[in-house]
This record gives sequence, structure tokens and C-alpha cells, in this order.
Amino acid sequence: MANVAVITGSNGLIGQATCRRLAQAGYLVVGIDVGAEGAGNWPHHQCDLSDLDRLETTLAAIEREHGLIRVLFNNAGVYHPDSDFLDVPPAQFDATLEVNLRAPFFASQWVAKRLIAAGQTGAIVNTASSAGQRGSTVVEYGASKAAVINLTKSLGTRLGRHGIRVNAIAPGLINTAMGARTPQVAKERAKGSALGRAGEPEEIASVVEFLVSDAASFVTCATIDVNGGA
Repeated sequence: MANVAVITGSNGLIGQATCRRLAQAGYLVVGIDVGAEGAGNWPHHQCDLSDLDRLETTLAAIEREHGLIRVLFNNAGVYHPDSDFLDVPPAQFDATLEVNLRAPFFASQWVAKRLIAAGQTGAIVNTASSAGQRGSTVVEYGASKAAVINLTKSLGTRLGRHGIRVNAIAPGLINTAMGARTPQVAKERAKGSALGRAGEPEEIASVVEFLVSDAASFVTCATIDVNGGA
């Protein structure tokens, strides 16, 4: 039976690139996205990740249809580039944390419980951000991604005894729709990075593929910078 890999935010460019790459590597890929239609040639489930009941129902449906989820890529995220800390309303703060932190927490919990019950190993990858390491002008976003980095280390510590590895990627500026909306200061940082450019979605996908593969069998609790040396 093929290893089932679930990718959230699967309609975004990073999600699509990762779905393609894992499918090519032999995984049975299933995408989850808020969009009603999938963006690729893999099974698609529509889900608003801020709705935890819907998220649980979606994961259960995937398991019934395809089998045990062995790989989870918590990739979906929300970002409000025009927000100013002094004006951020509680609803926007909550919406950011619901998708960027709460959904990865409970999706990981759901998957881990079933892996442990089945006596199987697995791999979880979370999308953090360089904004979670150095701070961000979009304060609630930076805070959510800093929390993802800690969540990754904490989950990896808790789940390692069960053979479930948990890692994160911390992208810099990437050529995606979200990247295009990034404040100018971040774009200038990418120009001044060691590689002097923004990254491509496929360059993120290749690191995710490594982290979920047996080649990374001794890698857990890590956050990998994928930022061109910014």
C-alpha cells in the first residue's frame, strides 16, 4: 500500500509543487484546501482549516478512502501584509492563529494518534517562516510562525519515542502570490541575500520531500532555513 501524504494549502504554488514532487516519489498524495476545486491531478478535499470539526471530518474521510496517513505537511497559512500592529482587531489576530497554529496543532494530533494506535512511524512537516525567527512588520503573522517553530520542536520531542519525526521549514521570500504581497523590506532582504534572489516553490518542495523521506531518518525537531542565505 502506498504511503498516504496529506498537504494542506494544496492549491497554492508551494502546495502544488510539493504535491507533484511527492506524487512523483511514489506517495499517494491528497490535497486539502479552502478552494472548492483542486489545482492538480490528485484527490482534493475542500476544508476551512479554522473549522476544527470540518478538519477532523476531512482527515477521517481521507483515511477511510486511502488508508493511514503517514505524512502530513501543514503548509496552509494566512497573511495580512497591510496590517499595522496598532490597528489589528482581535478577529484578524484570531483568524491568523487559527490557520497558522491551531490547525497544524490539531491536524498533527489527529494523525499522530492514529499512527501510534497502528504502531506505525510517520513524518510531519510544518511551514514556519523566516518571519518567525527575526520578527515581522506583520506582527501577528510573525508571532504565529515563531509559535510554529516551538510547536515543531515540542511535538518532535513528544512524538519521537513513537518514531514520528516532526520538522519545519522556514522559507524566506518565495515567488508565490503571498510572496508578491510581502512588504518591500522583505523583498530588499531577498535581493541582499547570499543568493541575491527570491526562491521558487519547487525549491521548497524539494526540502519537504527530503524531510519526509528515509534520507532524513535521523532528523527531527529541526527548522530548516530555505531562504537563500537571507
